Amino acid sequence: MTLTQNSPLDRTNGADAGSADTLSRLLHSHPETAYDYLEFRRLLAGQASAFAAERASDDEVKRIETSLRAMEQAHALDDPAQEATADADFHLAIYEAAGNTVMAHIMRRLFTMLQSGVFYDRADLYLRRGVREGFLRQHQAIYAAIAARNPDAARAAADAHLASTTEALREAQRADQRREVSVRRREGLDLMVKSRRGND
Repeated sequence: MTLTQNSPLDRTNGADAGSADTLSRLLHSHPETAYDYLEFRRLLAGQASAFAAERASDDEVKRIETSLRAMEQAHALDDPAQEATADADFHLAIYEAAGNTVMAHIMRRLFTMLQSGVFYDRADLYLRRGVREGFLRQHQAIYAAIAARNPDAARAAADAHLASTTEALREAQRADQRREVSVRRREGLDLMVKSRRGND
């Protein structure tokens, strides 16, 4: 079927923008949905990578490689923000190479929200010790499997990457919580010291 300007999918553009704004507000008010997002990604990422290994054209594989090279360059330059941007481009290139229009459309919308920090701060995640190195190796493994036209390896590599991302986010949040507790404890001690001085 050829889509025209009057097709239902074409007419969703305006509606999608409004729906995305509504969803964005909902997610901002419920931070725990970051894990729902990653769970959803995990459902799709492995199959998308397997499809890309099977279906991607040479040009699409080249686009995935270009995104990976940009990620590697940002990594070498120690630029976490640029590396996070290249990360998003890499995954979106895979979804678009999977040959499923609906999947690609949905993920383009979600990645727009991801890049605006709706789900979690990706650049901050890249600043965490050891995360960048692990993510880069995982992306290289995904690309290698797709380039080798090995769908099983691509699926396994993508699934491992999403599992690692989820754990990295959990550890980042635990570290932030520990830091907040430490700050509050220190502020409490400072108040106690000031109070004692005031009573002297």
